[in-house]
Amino acid sequence: MAVKVTPLSDACGAEISGVDMKDSLSPEDASTIYQAWLDYLVIVIRDQMELTPADQKNFCGYFGKIGEYNRPKERQHPKHASDEIMLVSNVREDGRVIGAHPDGEMMWHTDTPYLRNPHKATTLYGVEVPNIGGDTQFSNQYLVYDALPQEMKDKLAGMLAMNCYEFGTTVKTFEKYDRNAVPHHPHPVFRKHPETGRTAVYVCPLMTEEIIGIDEGEGKEILDEIYALQREPRFVYAHKWQVGDFVMWDNRCLLHARTDFPREQRRLLRRVTISDEAEVMVA
Repeated sequence: MAVKVTPLSDACGAEISGVDMKDSLSPEDASTIYQAWLDYLVIVIRDQMELTPADQKNFCGYFGKIGEYNRPKERQHPKHASDEIMLVSNVREDGRVIGAHPDGEMMWHTDTPYLRNPHKATTLYGVEVPNIGGDTQFSNQYLVYDALPQEMKDKLAGMLAMNCYEFGTTVKTFEKYDRNAVPHHPHPVFRKHPETGRTAVYVCPLMTEEIIGIDEGEGKEILDEIYALQREPRFVYAHKWQVGDFVMWDNRCLLHARTDFPREQRRLLRRVTISDEAEVMVA
């Protein structure tokens, strides 16, 4: 069966059909899938039942080097510790959760912007999903940039913002992270995508703390205005999980968030990322 690409929303997202991820990909199919990912920013491959961790890693390997899991080792369940695979789960064994970010919603963010070289892609595979909620939302940051007032684009052109993160935080209810204790790194407010050449907004509520070189109060007002735009439904595709779903998205031009779900319902997703050796480019 030939690979088929079907758009999922006006904002972003496409479903890829005609693929069994347990099989080898031809160079032509790998190229088609990669181009769809660049074009639609997030791709969904459904009905990949009983996909193993090795299958997921092998598939990701067609598109780049597997990224390392940055969570502190002492915060991983010892039965499920891995340098390349992170479980996102509220499932509990031996009195503790087996994965990261177990319950509740998670604020808008991109993955690993606190690193010098953030991972270019994140993938999740649905092992167990709740009946209600737990959706993953994606916000297209190309479109958000295009919608910003020209005055703001001019003001922030070439400027950097500081990104910080304390592992395990899903909703930031405090003003600032302790930078002496958490990873942090500055990146452009507006980022040029190294493969498409397009400009994307590269700040997020969970991890961006300040625009460097701007008065703190003014910077907070600017960031709040951007964050409000990022949440607008016209820029968002919401993915309702099914068991066997594989989802891969572009961290360089997307934000994602998670909706709340009942604590008593099990949720288990398996995460593998793809690293990026390229420097983040100012738009």
